[in-house]
Amino acid sequence: MEKTQWEVKIGAPVMASDGEYGRLEQLILDPHQERVVALIVRQNGLRPSHTVVVPEEDVAEATENEVRLKINWEQADALPEYKPDSGTVVEGQKYEADDGIFAVRGTQGFEAGRSPGAQQPGMIENQMTQDKINLALQLRPSHKVFCKDGHAGKVSLILLDPRGHVKGFVMHAGRLPGRNLIVPVRWVQEVDRENVHLSVEKSALESLPDYSSDYELSAEVENALWADEILRETDYDQIDAKVEDGIVKLRGHAITSMNRTRVEHAARSIKGVLGVEDHLVVDEDLKIEVAEALGNDERTQLESISVVAQNGVIALNGQIGSAAIRQAAEEVAASVQEVRGVANYLQAPGVVVDDEEQQVSQPPINQEVYATDMLIGHVEVVIINPHNRRVTAFVFHGYYPEQLPTYENTQTERRVVVPIRAVRYETGNSVLLSISASEVFRGRDFDPADFVSSPEDWQPPYPYHREDVLFERTTE
Repeated sequence: MEKTQWEVKIGAPVMASDGEYGRLEQLILDPHQERVVALIVRQNGLRPSHTVVVPEEDVAEATENEVRLKINWEQADALPEYKPDSGTVVEGQKYEADDGIFAVRGTQGFEAGRSPGAQQPGMIENQMTQDKINLALQLRPSHKVFCKDGHAGKVSLILLDPRGHVKGFVMHAGRLPGRNLIVPVRWVQEVDRENVHLSVEKSALESLPDYSSDYELSAEVENALWADEILRETDYDQIDAKVEDGIVKLRGHAITSMNRTRVEHAARSIKGVLGVEDHLVVDEDLKIEVAEALGNDERTQLESISVVAQNGVIALNGQIGSAAIRQAAEEVAASVQEVRGVANYLQAPGVVVDDEEQQVSQPPINQEVYATDMLIGHVEVVIINPHNRRVTAFVFHGYYPEQLPTYENTQTERRVVVPIRAVRYETGNSVLLSISASEVFRGRDFDPADFVSSPEDWQPPYPYHREDVLFERTTE
């Protein structure tokens, strides 16, 4: 999955996978690729200070509150030490880095030649390419910002896209509390050691959007959805509202098109939201799509099959001619990619329908798993039957105490396959089982050789992504 945008603040804490490691000191940006290639991180608590070069590939996410790494303390300590006097080598390329150097692309403010301060380490010559000028600019929080007609504010945050390319910066304008505005890179005319000069007058700032971090916006959108009484009673738990780069991306299922409109309205009502991408699936539309698929398949088109949709789950009801047609109807319904799962209640000669077996359960990835007597681990991946898109089992990762339920004893790391029928119910934060920990750990150990990844063209049911799903390996 592509990581979310970077909202970089010099001095932000840097978190390794096993705890806080240090503070962000600088970013190294390749001016030719126009992307961040490494972070300079000063480790906490060491005198003299130990500063390392963290490659961009080891960064999971960077926000104004913290930088999260994919590696642990020990791996971070093993990274190359930053030595500003001798330059820095990243991916085989040597960089002479100064504080917060960024390469940006623009068309205003400079003639061909050398950029301001190009004699300083890390600066490059301008290159005219298709009427655009590649500039290497120093841009850091605390820079004062000037428009053509006077002082406008101060840089407070630097924004990068998911590939590490500079998108712009956040400027705090006015006295506290003032406004935080998103200034596009194309407005930058000149940058020196202390100031950023824009190519516009202060009146143009009125058109700029207000800035809120993606985390703040996500929380506000969630609150807005919860505040809607109808959504709270119907679709709230079936909708994922993720904010990336100020854009609310809606994913999940709504029972009616009116509810879908309510969700969009709630998201757009939040100040600072720059747009809404609506990928919600409406039950009304899904029901029609499944019914049309059954009507177009020669195995099921002559049968009388009732189709019901509830938050993306399809229920099939009716009397049909054979077990083979019943199975075909289930597979046809599951072929519609937006279906979350198919509950097959069709009656056929010689078939006994187990209502409990038809329940569609979807344990959330990374959620804690509780046996009847203790916490045993978390959900790692799910096993799905592609013929009905139902979860048949999940793999949990946990530790098995030698003498249950005492925690002081030696613990063995285990990955165990838990059948979905062992799930009693799910909450927003956990999966609760109907069996004890000892019963769970007597189950089937996870063997990757028994499973395969889903095909690239197969769309997993909401809320899963492709990396969350495995299929049982068939012997055919």
